[in-house]
Amino acid sequence: MIAVIAFWTCLLVSVEGFDARPYALVNPVAGTSHLKVAEEGIALLNSIDGPVSPVVVIGPYRSGKSFSLNQLLGVPCNVGFGVGHTRETETKGIWVWGQPQASEGGGKTLLYVDTEGFESTGRSNSYDDRVFAVATVMSSLLIYNLPETIRGSDVSKLSFVVELAEGFYDHTNKSSVAVPVEPGSMLWVIQRDFLQGKSVQQLVADALAPVPNPHKDKAIADTNHIRASLASIARNSTGFSLPQPHLDRTKLCDLADSQLEPSYVAQRDALKRLVLQQAAQKIVGGEVLTGKRLAALLQSLVTALNAKDIPTGAGLIDSFNREAVSKALAAFSAALDRAVQLPVDEPVLDQVRSPHIKTD
Repeated sequence: MIAVIAFWTCLLVSVEGFDARPYALVNPVAGTSHLKVAEEGIALLNSIDGPVSPVVVIGPYRSGKSFSLNQLLGVPCNVGFGVGHTRETETKGIWVWGQPQASEGGGKTLLYVDTEGFESTGRSNSYDDRVFAVATVMSSLLIYNLPETIRGSDVSKLSFVVELAEGFYDHTNKSSVAVPVEPGSMLWVIQRDFLQGKSVQQLVADALAPVPNPHKDKAIADTNHIRASLASIARNSTGFSLPQPHLDRTKLCDLADSQLEPSYVAQRDALKRLVLQQAAQKIVGGEVLTGKRLAALLQSLVTALNAKDIPTGAGLIDSFNREAVSKALAAFSAALDRAVQLPVDEPVLDQVRSPHIKTD
């Protein structure tokens, strides 16, 4: 898959009362695998009236996610997302940059979001799944940041992407029906010390190709299902390679562009253009996602994920469906109350009811 790269121009969007720094969106609940929304981050989202395209970076801890985000934003480490070099993860929960970026002409407003790395010290798999589910549902563009190559375990982590996509969106149905959450695009960013051998696009293709399973091993079968489902979504198979910025990764935050590897700087700037191209408007419930709608979505999402000790895609989808049904019933009841007074003839009732009933 060859991506056509557009010219990159982004302008900072000033949000009144919020500085150019990270704000917590979702925090871990101490002593549990649960999450809680952060009021300051929710307030930031509620202050954005127009459409937003969240760009969310995920990946293993200590893989350079936060540094890459700072590079996309063009801000130093002491201003941007926290970067660390110890075994402890620097980012806790989910954070958003306080100044959205708009493309020239105002066609897109990008929100850059950092997430806690997978398999960080002291975190359970169910906690990782919750963070991953939030990232998947909210993202217009999901960037999977990986060091060196794509392992089978990296693909297995995407089980939530598949489960949510299969529940929220019927890929065999090409009609433009409203769905709870339309899946965004995924960009696989592989940070490699060398660029010889297979192209990064071939690495992605190989990672998504089913592997032989003559003994019907369940783990292999499950991963092959994930591979097949992801491969069927063309926009989820874009690969991009980044060479290492410098031999000494512990000094990256202290180095100017002129001190970084020229090949890295060129690829980083190409990545900026590609992100702008792929971060499309997000559709939720048939409507374009705005800052206010994203705030409401996150609150509903965290509540649904915390409802069970071990979150599942099916449980999350059921929660969204229940909420959609409740809203539809409330809207119908309100319309009925405004339009008619009981008792009423059946033809009048049908006239009021018909706009709220969807037929196939």
